[in-house]
Amino acid sequence: MAYLAVIALTVIAGIAMGAINSIAGGAGIIGLLAFEYGFDLPLETANPSTRLSAVAIGVFACIGFVRAGRKIPKQAFMQALIALPGALLGAKLALNLPPLVFRSYLALIMVLLLVQQLRGIKPGEKRSPAWVGIFGCFVIGLHMGYAQVGTGLVATLVLANAYDRDLLAVNSAKCIVVMVTAIVSTTSLAIDEATAGLAKPLAKPAARWRGSCSVPAIEEMCDAEEVEEAWALENGDR
Repeated sequence: MAYLAVIALTVIAGIAMGAINSIAGGAGIIGLLAFEYGFDLPLETANPSTRLSAVAIGVFACIGFVRAGRKIPKQAFMQALIALPGALLGAKLALNLPPLVFRSYLALIMVLLLVQQLRGIKPGEKRSPAWVGIFGCFVIGLHMGYAQVGTGLVATLVLANAYDRDLLAVNSAKCIVVMVTAIVSTTSLAIDEATAGLAKPLAKPAARWRGSCSVPAIEEMCDAEEVEEAWALENGDR
């Protein structure tokens, strides 16, 4: 029964994430909580696992837009490419920074996004310079690689300026950026985990080899040679 309950929780979380992220964002927290408390996974495993849901949501969102006759803006593919370095860097940070940093960062981002959503964008507000959009795309990738939760909201905030607050254009571009960065960060995390798994069996032999070549080991060998030479002299062999 417990196993069926976990499966049901995962299905419900997936439906909720897909529905919420298609029109806004921030539903990744549902998946993170499902992995942590439903499957009892540690944060170091639950956090990278949410990237797979981001890939699926991005793919099906793009399919939905195409089937509805909505064209994906060509600009979105360039924005996704700009976000790639950030996704790779974020994936490295996700593996190396402690859980406390992750939770603190996530809480801060959620508060800032909430403040931004409540403040809104004034109709007469001027468009930001081009470099702000480029840096914003990098931040989208960085956030996807590191936290993933709330990437949809970050992307919506960044892309709204590029598409003149056209919500349909923003969401269609967002699905491309989210999908590409999620694929790249997931692949990077998987490769790093596989590399770490292969390195573990070699750690002990390498440690033994380094120990045999250490200074104390060499000194011990030299002492043994001196003792042997002194014994030979006492017995008249030399």
